[in-house]
Amino acid sequence: MLELFRSRRRAIVWFVEAGLLVSLVCAGAAAIEGHRGVVTLARVLDAAAITLVAQASLYYHGLYGPSPIRDLRTLAWKVARALAISALLLWALFQGFSVDADERFGAVALGLTAGALVLPLFRTGLARAAASDRLCKRTLVLGSGPLADAVITGARTHDTGGMRFVGRLVQEGDPGRAAPDVLGAYDELPRIATGHGIRHIIVCAADRRGKLPIDALLELKFRGVEVEEGVEFYERITGKIFVRELRPSQLVFAHGFHVAKRTLLGKRLLDVVCASVGLVLAAPLMLLTALAIRLDSAGPVLYSQVRSGVFGRPFTIYKFRSMRTDAEADGKARWASEDDPRVTRVGRVIRKTRLDELPQLWNVLTGDMSLVGPRPERPSFTEELEKAIPFFRQRLFVKPGLTGYAQVRYHYGATTEDQLEKLQHDLFYIKTLSVWFDLSILLDTVKVVLLRIGSR
Repeated sequence: MLELFRSRRRAIVWFVEAGLLVSLVCAGAAAIEGHRGVVTLARVLDAAAITLVAQASLYYHGLYGPSPIRDLRTLAWKVARALAISALLLWALFQGFSVDADERFGAVALGLTAGALVLPLFRTGLARAAASDRLCKRTLVLGSGPLADAVITGARTHDTGGMRFVGRLVQEGDPGRAAPDVLGAYDELPRIATGHGIRHIIVCAADRRGKLPIDALLELKFRGVEVEEGVEFYERITGKIFVRELRPSQLVFAHGFHVAKRTLLGKRLLDVVCASVGLVLAAPLMLLTALAIRLDSAGPVLYSQVRSGVFGRPFTIYKFRSMRTDAEADGKARWASEDDPRVTRVGRVIRKTRLDELPQLWNVLTGDMSLVGPRPERPSFTEELEKAIPFFRQRLFVKPGLTGYAQVRYHYGATTEDQLEKLQHDLFYIKTLSVWFDLSILLDTVKVVLLRIGSR
């Protein structure tokens, strides 16, 4: 949820669409009530509450995410479905709590139907305006290699606020000089920047000592051209840290990667309150789950396993058993795979719905885990991945979580490459750790559970 307001453009779109929906709901009420349809403060506040429900549905349908939907048909379908679901929810609420339910729902239905027509047109018009020659930010990339490739891919797939990638410059003699998007060498920067109307330069060169055109970059910067570090750009648009070219000094001296005591206190308070309430509310569901496991297959209801905790300290994690008791009879640890044959019939259901993880609320309550944090790995996996992936151990600097930023942004990781991708999310979480970020991830977890994303 926090990603919505990390981008100024997405935040503006959210507020503008909120204003549009409030206006349309008020107009729908006026149309239904005729001469009685006077716009009052109470009516505007009522429309604002209805709009919050509608925009929550839009958010959970991915319409405020970092990757914009460019196809008009897909956009229109998602907006219509999101607003239809919010209308059904509001209808149910009106039936239970409103004396004039039919009249109020008529106004809501009319307003949200108009919204289903207006919002896709507004977004399409906004996208075209941002991509126009007058408003777009023509961008040049300096450098080649993994970071440059990741930046260019990210710029094409994420919301960059109307940025248009023009091409890139490489060092003289670079093997990739013949690539179609290469416009020239570093020493041609002033001519190419002027000739192409460049307003934004992203520096992605891996080897910079004595090779970057520093004087040209400084002159262009003083002429109003924005010059940005490639790693920072990648982090800003993707919400990940680019681990492949991360240097230890960036962890030590960069802004972030520091947690204030008040943040830890607030995080612990959130853990204790939510875990206590969660255990009480989930007790009937946990009892039914335990009964289903007992009836389905032989073996214990709960499953315990040693995992790596904060700073690598081992602890015992508890889950509902979802696999056969002989799942690792050979004593060899392995990740779960898609359609894993070791999973029982009930286990398949509770893994998809995440019910198997409810006992971990006890781990949160006792302080071994937090509600939000990196996924707790087995010590053998941790040792293996530390050898294969740089900075993997740094994810142990915070408590592991019942849910986490990587879990809600990326699917289940069963390979080293998957773990590298998740590490980039985990390090971003550790760098920007806050209670507000935790609350945002908890809201996103609801979406992940409802849509059954990433479970195996």
